[in-house]
Amino acid sequence: MRLFAKVSDPDLFLRMLYEAGTAFYRPVKKNTVEAVYFSSNRTIYFRGEMTPSQYENLRAQAYPSERIFIDEVRGQVKVSQLMEE
Repeated sequence: MRLFAKVSDPDLFLRMLYEAGTAFYRPVKKNTVEAVYFSSNRTIYFRGEMTPSQYENLRAQAYPSERIFIDEVRGQVKVSQLMEE
C-alpha cells in the first residue's frame, strides 16, 4: 500500500521527510512554497505558507526545482530543475 497525501501544514510536511526519499521545492510567492516528497511507499505534496525557519529547514533537506506536477491519473510525480521556455 502506498500513501499519497496533499497537505498544507508545514510542520506535518517537514516531519514526514525521511532520508530514504527525495524532496523538491519551489517558492511560489513571498511566503508560499510548493514542495513534494517522494519515496518508494509515499508521495506527499505540500503547498502553503512557511515561516523563515521552516523554509530554511526545507532548503536543508530538499532540492530546488522550477516545476512540480502531480499526475494523479498516471500516478506520476514530475519535477523539473530546467527553466521552461
